[in-house]
Amino acid sequence: MDSRLEYFGQNGFTLIEMVTVITVVAALAAVMIPRFLQPSNFESRTVSDQLISSARQAQQLAMSKANSANVTWSTNNSAKRIRIQYSESGTQTIDITIPNNISITDSSIAFLKSGSASMGSQVVISVTPNARNVCIETTGYTHAC
Repeated sequence: MDSRLEYFGQNGFTLIEMVTVITVVAALAAVMIPRFLQPSNFESRTVSDQLISSARQAQQLAMSKANSANVTWSTNNSAKRIRIQYSESGTQTIDITIPNNISITDSSIAFLKSGSASMGSQVVISVTPNARNVCIETTGYTHAC
C-alpha cells in the first residue's frame, strides 16, 4: 500500500509550480518581445564595424596602391552607403550599402600615402539609433570610441 501512495505522489507538477513557470515565462516574454520589434543593436554594431574596416581598407589602399584614398560616409535619401575611392589606373570605387534604419554622420576622410589621415584632429562619426562612435585619429588609426 505504501508503494502505491508513493507512486501517485511522485507524478506531475503542483499548481504552485505551474503558476510560477507561467509567471516567469510571461515576464520574459514581456521583456524580450519589444527587443525584437526595435531596430537591432547588432545593426548599429555591424555598420560601425563596416566603417572601421572600410577606413582601414582605404588606408591600406593609399599606402600600397595609390597616392591617396578617400572614404565617404553618405546617408542622404538617394543612397545610404560607405564609398571608398582610390586612384590606380583611373578611379576605383568600392560601395558598401547601409540599412535604411541606420543613420551616420556624413563625412569624408582622405588617407595619404604615409597612412595618416588628411585632417588636423580626431574625427568622430556617430552611428544611430543605438549610439556607436567611430574615431579616426590623425595618424590614421581607426577604432570604436
